[in-house]
Amino acid sequence: MQPAERHGYRADIDGLRALAVLAVIVFHLAPGWLPGGFAGVDAFFVISGYLITRLITAALEQRRWRLADFYQHRIMRLLPAYALVSAATLAAASYLLIPDDYLFYTTSLAASWAFVSNIFFSMLSWGYFGQRAEQFPLLHTWSLSVEEQFYFAYPLLLMLLHRHWQRYLTPLLALLALIALLCSQWQADQVGSYFLLPYRAHELLIGALIARALERHPPGPRQAGVAALAGLLLLAGSLLLLRRELPFPGLYSLPPCLGAALLLYGGARANPVSALLGRAPLVAIGLMSYSLYLWHWPVLSLLRYRHIALDGAAGVAVLALIFALSWLTWRYVELPLRRRRLSLRASALRYYAAPAAACLAVGLYSYASDGAPQRFAADARELLASYSYERDLGGACALRSGVAATVTAAYLRRHCGFGAPAEVGVRPAVLLYGDSHAHHFKPFVEQLARQAGWRAVYHIAGSCEPFDLAEPGAAATVCQRRNADMLLLARQYRYVVLAGRWQYRSQEALFARRLRQVAQALDGGHTTLVLFKDNPSTDADLSRCVLFRRRGWLPAGSDCDFRYADVQAAQGSMDREIDRLQTAMPQVRVINAKRVMCDQQRCLTAIGNTALYKDGNHLNAPAARLLAERYLALAANPLAPSPESTEKRPVDARADRP
Repeated sequence: MQPAERHGYRADIDGLRALAVLAVIVFHLAPGWLPGGFAGVDAFFVISGYLITRLITAALEQRRWRLADFYQHRIMRLLPAYALVSAATLAAASYLLIPDDYLFYTTSLAASWAFVSNIFFSMLSWGYFGQRAEQFPLLHTWSLSVEEQFYFAYPLLLMLLHRHWQRYLTPLLALLALIALLCSQWQADQVGSYFLLPYRAHELLIGALIARALERHPPGPRQAGVAALAGLLLLAGSLLLLRRELPFPGLYSLPPCLGAALLLYGGARANPVSALLGRAPLVAIGLMSYSLYLWHWPVLSLLRYRHIALDGAAGVAVLALIFALSWLTWRYVELPLRRRRLSLRASALRYYAAPAAACLAVGLYSYASDGAPQRFAADARELLASYSYERDLGGACALRSGVAATVTAAYLRRHCGFGAPAEVGVRPAVLLYGDSHAHHFKPFVEQLARQAGWRAVYHIAGSCEPFDLAEPGAAATVCQRRNADMLLLARQYRYVVLAGRWQYRSQEALFARRLRQVAQALDGGHTTLVLFKDNPSTDADLSRCVLFRRRGWLPAGSDCDFRYADVQAAQGSMDREIDRLQTAMPQVRVINAKRVMCDQQRCLTAIGNTALYKDGNHLNAPAARLLAERYLALAANPLAPSPESTEKRPVDARADRP
């Protein structure tokens, strides 16, 4: 997203920049208006590859190329404006963001100044289009990191090829572009493919190839017009027809990239399309496209975080704000500093090292203080403290999604215990397993186990319900193998507690059948099956809702609580299947946390000064303990031993078998 080059200036390129940045802004403001607007970034990559190749090859051929000058120019063109946006965004984030979100933000801020924010965002499971992505004010810096990484490596590559294999430069660039495209197409990790340079390099190299083509084979008047028109149609069609659900980039990135490439190629000669792109209004927007790109996403993200709707008049006002900030930044930061002549050392110290060190210090402080909760008043800090959540999946007790592991009873006893204190020679009586909802119910089960005097163990696998919900004949999955292993282990325990986000993927009939099969497999022995009905869930993030409600920041008529009718509509069928199973098999015990969360009108998201949710569907740890206390005040402990089974059994050989 760099500013326009002045060497051999072409107004149509700034017009193309204007189309690209407007597409991105419209997509982020109202995705339904321009579903493929995210491909505007791909057009920027093509432009960058074209300009940087033209600049470097021309300097190399004229023997006036200096790498230090190149990096000094990049610093002065890109970093002062980004330093301003970083400072403004940090101030707003420090006021608005709750600790967990602030910790993520400050980490991304430090990563962006290390030019690795694309790597940071690639490590987060929700990706560029995920719902949580809107909570990251610096998400858009991934593309800046991609470009900076390209700028570090590409000039050195061009210097090497120009010196030793100049005649093969274009074929080698084409080969590299093809390899990158194929890697992008066949990369299984869609999040990594979207963010990382190796899977985006073909887009920058397409621009490089256009620069080479114009040096060797510039278009004639007719060719220029046809190329520019075809490019405009390809780019416009991509912006209108691409969808976020498609596996992008891969082959789907070719239409917008080729569209931008053809516009660059055709614009080398006068033609109607390029003349249109060179009109003053588009050029004016293109000149400040870098500032527009920098400002638009933090403004949109932080306003949405504050629950401000961005439609109608509000949307127009926000656009005006974005353009005003961008013009001021372009006029009073970009232009003056771009013309300053400093040494590489001076520019690097002043405009890179100093702000990067400051952002790193902020990130370290935020990490050390766990999101700097002291930014809030005492009552808000008390509420925020309840957001803590046993969410870190990893190791053999709590697996991340898709991770395979073989677990034995001995391992669980040694490493995954909780509840009553462990005693030598006494094996755990309770096994808890399931998906991440079993994980958030762990403090609840711990309260029950402690009251009953039982030692418990647990095994969690993210996104892995505790019994197989795949249709018959489906290929065996990590979840299926894990559940089969756990069912074999389950008979060694007095109580087996299962919990999951039942409605997430389940079909009612299949859920009922699998539930019955598990109950029957555990029937007939000393093992009692205990089932959790799921807690109310939503796809919206409730982590900050209670605090914002208290501050009066929610829109009129909005509330954080669930409507009970909506909860019943979403979960009622699964709850009824659990009730039917208990009727048919009275020995099955059921825990319904909704008894202490809901009345006939609503289900709470906070009780007193304790927020119940970490996000839209996971309870936090203090909430789970509070719900257990309230549940035990209403109902008998489902882990309470019957009179004939209170004797603790010693460990035997079976405890160590898989």
